[in-house]
Amino acid sequence: MPNPKRTAADLALAPALIYSTASTCGVLAALAVQIQLSRVGFDPVGLWQNLSTPGAMQLRSAGPWWAVPAVAFVMGGLIAAVLSRMPLPWRRFRLLRWLGAAVIVFILAEIGQNSAELATGDPGANVLADLGVLTVAALMSLGGAYLTIRR
Repeated sequence: MPNPKRTAADLALAPALIYSTASTCGVLAALAVQIQLSRVGFDPVGLWQNLSTPGAMQLRSAGPWWAVPAVAFVMGGLIAAVLSRMPLPWRRFRLLRWLGAAVIVFILAEIGQNSAELATGDPGANVLADLGVLTVAALMSLGGAYLTIRR
């Protein structure tokens, strides 16, 4: 009995590839949100110091700490849902993919344009706070991917 050849459209993506892509996209989205929040004045180190103040300042400090992981969670889940539910190859969406990639490149270029000027204060504290935020974002994007992937 001959074996019929399987086409690329019949093959599903490996779960490890879906999780790694979703985690990467979630971390990049969280990084973009963190840079935008730093431009507005919500630096992670400064926000951490404001948590000990009484009153409404605590709520103002907690919002950006929740915004970055929330964006990572939603973006990781969205990317995992798309990758797990749409079969490859995406030949019909070729123009849409190129337009989407161009828009993403322009958005990331705009976000990163002035990000070098944002680092003020103690460099060690800034690096530790940024790594902590990105670690939480990576875990949240993996969580979003895990909850949305089709089994």
